[in-house]
Amino acid sequence: MARKTHISSMVCTYKLYLLNRHLFVDLPEGRALIDTGAPFSSTTTGRLTWQNQNHGVNKGGHMGFTFDKLSAEIGVQVDALVGMDLLAQTTLLFDVAHRTLTAGDEMPAGFKAQPYELAPMSDIPLFHVTLNGHPARVLWDTGAQYGYVTDQKFIAGKKAEPGFKDFSPMFGDMDIPQSYTLPFVLAGHELLETVGEAPSTLGGGVSPVPMSPFLRALDIDAIIGPSWMPRVKVWLNPLDQTFAVAV
Repeated sequence: MARKTHISSMVCTYKLYLLNRHLFVDLPEGRALIDTGAPFSSTTTGRLTWQNQNHGVNKGGHMGFTFDKLSAEIGVQVDALVGMDLLAQTTLLFDVAHRTLTAGDEMPAGFKAQPYELAPMSDIPLFHVTLNGHPARVLWDTGAQYGYVTDQKFIAGKKAEPGFKDFSPMFGDMDIPQSYTLPFVLAGHELLETVGEAPSTLGGGVSPVPMSPFLRALDIDAIIGPSWMPRVKVWLNPLDQTFAVAV
């Protein structure tokens, strides 16, 4: 039974921009990473203004991560992180091509909503996609630079490209030897994501388990980041757990 959708009357439009493969908005507290893969928001000060309301949030250092480390890894100053605790309170329309994130509005005409799942114990979205020809449950993480797959079948037949280095508070530093450009179909739209194989060794993050077995234990096949988002508009309604994609 779907929860009753309540759209707040407060519609806020933010300037949304991709910088070094990450999605940001500017808030009164500074440059904020929009992170659908983070359960909780945090800032350097412990306060965050979102949808014209001031919220108490984690003060940097949550889960052993610091904004100094995050800023160094991304290559730009990051002052805040907006996670799903705040993002899930309202509807969201991501329009990366036109550099806007609209919070609190009705779904635009021409979008066809469908349900999505949640990662266990969180409000983090899980989408059903076809990834390189295989059905897959993927975690949508706008805070991720790259995608990750947990099974070699998803990269079978694809040409290996140069690898990459990555960092996540959860899994620490990751040195991925090879990457692959994978086609995936999300809500009828054909898109591309750059992925690596999820590491099976510990990288020094807070998780006691490496990324690959961690995701497999949750029945998650892959992670997708935000790099495909400039090609489409993405609608997310956490209030009734539906999403839609349109050109």
